Amino acid sequence: MRLDNLRSKRRPLTRRQRRLVQALLVGLAVAALVSLALWAGLFTSLRWALADYLYETTGDPGQDIVIVAIDEKSQQRLGDWPWPLEPYVRLLDRLSGARVVGFDVLVTDPGPQGSPSLPMLVEAVRRSGNVVLPLATLKLAYPEPPRTLYLADWPIRPFPALLEAAAGAGSVEVAPDADGTLRRVPLLVDAGAGQTWEAFSLQVLRLYLGLGDAPASLVDQRVVVGTPTEIQYEVPTDAAGAMFVNFVGATGTFSTTATCHSFVDVLDGLVPAAAFEDRIVLVGMMNSLNEMDLHRTPVSPARMSGIEFQANAIHTLLHHRPLVPQSPVSTTVAVLLLALVSAAVLSQWEALPGALFTLALAVGYFVFSGLQFDAGRLPSVLFPYATIFVTYAAVTTARFAGERGERQRVTDVFGRFVSAEIRDTIVEAALDDPDLIRPGGRQMEISVLFADIRGFTTIAENLPPSEVVEVLNRYLDSMEREVFEQRGTLDKYTGDGMMVIFGAPLEQPDHAERAVRAALGMQQAAAEVSRQRGDVQWTVAYGIGIATGLAVVGHIGSQRRLDYTAIGDTVNLAARLEGVAPPGTILVSRATYEAVEDVVVVEELPPVTVKGKAQPVTVYKVTGLREGPTPAVNGFGERIERIERNEPSRGVAGTD
Repeated sequence: MRLDNLRSKRRPLTRRQRRLVQALLVGLAVAALVSLALWAGLFTSLRWALADYLYETTGDPGQDIVIVAIDEKSQQRLGDWPWPLEPYVRLLDRLSGARVVGFDVLVTDPGPQGSPSLPMLVEAVRRSGNVVLPLATLKLAYPEPPRTLYLADWPIRPFPALLEAAAGAGSVEVAPDADGTLRRVPLLVDAGAGQTWEAFSLQVLRLYLGLGDAPASLVDQRVVVGTPTEIQYEVPTDAAGAMFVNFVGATGTFSTTATCHSFVDVLDGLVPAAAFEDRIVLVGMMNSLNEMDLHRTPVSPARMSGIEFQANAIHTLLHHRPLVPQSPVSTTVAVLLLALVSAAVLSQWEALPGALFTLALAVGYFVFSGLQFDAGRLPSVLFPYATIFVTYAAVTTARFAGERGERQRVTDVFGRFVSAEIRDTIVEAALDDPDLIRPGGRQMEISVLFADIRGFTTIAENLPPSEVVEVLNRYLDSMEREVFEQRGTLDKYTGDGMMVIFGAPLEQPDHAERAVRAALGMQQAAAEVSRQRGDVQWTVAYGIGIATGLAVVGHIGSQRRLDYTAIGDTVNLAARLEGVAPPGTILVSRATYEAVEDVVVVEELPPVTVKGKAQPVTVYKVTGLREGPTPAVNGFGERIERIERNEPSRGVAGTD
């Protein structure tokens, strides 16, 4: 029983609270759908492409890496590609001061007769002691369980004698994403037969930093150089050992005069030896008309040469700048937070401010993602941005649909009882305060008016049924106009009469005065209708009773049918006063009189015995209004002002 009482006294959610709950549920639904798409691996290409705006396009490559370009100028001088081996021998002599030479020129077969320059090239490579050669494959296969690394299908290696003379060799293979854009490089490649290739860039770094022969392995999305007890170098990668390259800048960033020199200029001694001293020198095709080793990258519409991509990969390793993609778990948390924050704010704002907030939130995430990128993290921006905009659309749509249905429900409830003007005001108030429309009632101080057309039975007996209805409607229409003029709530029609409530569902401090004014207006309206109809055979007048006091007001009835009405002793007394009121007479209770004594003129009548009362009750007959100005009767006065100010209602008599 106690639990039932607690439930009955539980206050329903306000309009703001309902909006918040609805919006949070919508936000959770959006977050769930976006997260499902994330974990299902949908929109992978779009996911990477949308984050391309984060990459640096105007960075400084520094002085550590220099490119010797096999460019168009060099090919015009030395002939079409491929060249004989002699120019490479001369080049290595010019690069004697470099710490590492990354030679991205694949020499696989000197031909059946050999090449007279091959021994000189092998000797030059051995003498340099710092040359890293390329390893390639006809096909780089993506990892598939149980294999964890990329697979070199049909490996291609340099000529064995040359490979033996080199200080190292590494894979120059790249792993474009599904959209064909190059963002990562596999640092370890499975070459079959138990062999694992290191990336060309990692081999260059190993030689540059003097890491020796320490093994490299993939451990928990990290490529580790060294042993478990002595790690010499480690770099974060994806699950397949591929490192996300943090590009220095757009295509051509390494083409400056300080970082890039033409092959033939180096041969001709036009570039001083100091330009290569103690640096990483990369040799490869670049800025050539027939260059085939070109790749799409996230930093520029122009394709980037393979040797410049290797320069970016080496720069990333050398300066410990690899990008770490945002994990699915972290992305899911971001999606959930954005959805809930967005939903909570949008629930309290209208469409236009909500749209501006959504744009501001998107800009804020734009700035945040840039800061994350600068810190070495590659955020997954697709799903957070989708969450921001989908949440706005979903919350706005859901709120529009919900409020439309709620408004229609409230309008249907009150539209039968009050004028259109008051109905609209009540709808706004009821949407804000559910107590006005929830099943059950609340105790309020109100004034109740009962009115009945005296002598209508005689009229009905002497007229055709169709004319009876027409006459009744004319009189009831005039009564209704007076009720709505005083902002009363028409509770019900009682045959040829009506029951009206003043002071509910919204509080009216002057409800008693409104009731009396409505009654006086009814009497005048009846006389006017009779005059217009020329009713001289039958006298039409109203008997009206008004009582003021506490009553239970609300939606009362069964589970199948509810009516908005008032019940209690005040209602019964008003009905009894109407029953004893002579034609053309307005009888009011003592409480009503005390509320309006400064406004109306009354005549105290002898106490009247009414049904349901053990003692006679004091009644007053209203004869008119006092002369002079009286307080204006307008709208819902203070309550309407509170609604406009978005303040809670107050002054409700009694409790639920």
